Amino acid sequence: MLRIALPLLMLCAMTGALAQTPVVWVASPWQHVLKTTDPGTATRVTLTAAANEYEPFRIIVRAGAQALPDVNLTLPALRGSKASIPATRLMAYREHYLNVFEPSYRSKAPTGWYPDALIPFVDPLTGKELQGAKYDAAPYTIETNSNQGYWIDVYVPKGTPAGAYRGEVTVTSAGKALAKVPVTLTVRRFALPDTIAMESDFGSFGGVAKKLGLDPASPEFAAVQDQYIDFFLAHRCMPASLGNIWPTVKEDGTVDDSQTGERLRQLIEEKHVNSLRMPFPWGSGPEKCKATLRALAGYLRQKGWLKLAYIYLRDEPNNAEEYETVRQQGALIKEADPGIRRMCTEQTVSSNPAWGTLYGAVDVWCPLWGLFDEKTAAERQAAGETLWSYTALCQGKNPPFWQVDFAPVSFRAPFWISWRYGIQGFLYWSSVYWGPYEDVWSKPHFRDKYWGEGMLVYPGPEAGISGPAPSIRLKLIREAMEDYETMTLAAKQGHKTRVDAIVAGLTRSFEDWEQNPEAYMAAREEIAKLIH
Repeated sequence: MLRIALPLLMLCAMTGALAQTPVVWVASPWQHVLKTTDPGTATRVTLTAAANEYEPFRIIVRAGAQALPDVNLTLPALRGSKASIPATRLMAYREHYLNVFEPSYRSKAPTGWYPDALIPFVDPLTGKELQGAKYDAAPYTIETNSNQGYWIDVYVPKGTPAGAYRGEVTVTSAGKALAKVPVTLTVRRFALPDTIAMESDFGSFGGVAKKLGLDPASPEFAAVQDQYIDFFLAHRCMPASLGNIWPTVKEDGTVDDSQTGERLRQLIEEKHVNSLRMPFPWGSGPEKCKATLRALAGYLRQKGWLKLAYIYLRDEPNNAEEYETVRQQGALIKEADPGIRRMCTEQTVSSNPAWGTLYGAVDVWCPLWGLFDEKTAAERQAAGETLWSYTALCQGKNPPFWQVDFAPVSFRAPFWISWRYGIQGFLYWSSVYWGPYEDVWSKPHFRDKYWGEGMLVYPGPEAGISGPAPSIRLKLIREAMEDYETMTLAAKQGHKTRVDAIVAGLTRSFEDWEQNPEAYMAAREEIAKLIH
């Protein structure tokens, strides 16, 4: 948890709204800082985190009347009385801006240059400095009277003793010191678990190989895909693409996992994957489809992994024919093996009574936030079924929309609302929808209406890396996932009633939720104090 302290040291004088000399200040991850945003007054960072948790902070450097050349950051080790967190556990990024020349649909935010992509200072795989990229992190020249944001992730390793840890980030320009920003991190007396509490599906990586000019079946792409998988798991998000994990089902119904079994074991037992989207050969004909599903379910059951598996039914059924398709798919899967969960991106109340319902065909309901029906959702839960949720294209009146120009708290609130309703999973249709964009890094403007829709990471080669370059939005989702972990941990220790009450104080529904980010920070602190 980040607290923005009042100024301890103002290193540069300001005149009016625009400083004539450079200004270095600290911003919250939960505020928009455009290139033109007036400087804040905070100049020191105060963080709180559990072990096995990431905690971010932001440093904003604003140039004055003259451009500021070759700006760079030096990250410190954070030293405590009993141990230290090495500087290698701090990851710095330069924030890359998008020219949001018109607001996203339903957005009331101003136009301007919004930060979104994050360009790493070093290669995440090797820790070495990056050079020669199209977009470099540092050194970087900041234009006149303009902000440049820097995002820093701190990872607290498992086993780190509780207590206070301190260090200073040094900001330089052309090799000369601009500022030293004090950082204090308080490590809590508990750790977040490795096993991720919320199930999710953040889409496949089907278009990545094409964008990178790689053969999807090549060892080169397999190595890149592994970077994407590890990256999303580190953000407590489950990708649908997990590489070559599904065994071969032979004609006699036996299963051969000689090429896949060890990888699947590692993903589940060592990397803590908690949900598996099963292949669904619906087009192969009913009997062959059932035989394949029956064999795969038996294999997973024998390993103790069937509870993680689900099949994605017909997406967003929206007429009588599509409803009937879902019913047929659900019946076939149940006949193959009733232990396979059936997930459908549809609300728990029928879109049209004339189409009938999907009751009996669906085990996991995944409604849009804007179409969530509280009464029937509770009824399906009482029947033993599960709720997920999803968002797309600013649908609904007032749910937490996920475009670049919506308030950052919109990426935190949905997972608090999920706790309120007992929602156990989340789906996002794609995190890498780069196909239609001529330049993903400059105009990810989906259908010319939705900034950043379907895209939570950027292609890495432009930043000099082979894996993904994150967005600020994905970092905020990670923070919300860690909120959910904290709620889950407190509930498991016997405090569910209190956690429920705290969450209820902020969330009334997907259309009525607290929009003050400070309220979530205070509530997170209150929940964390319940954990012993």
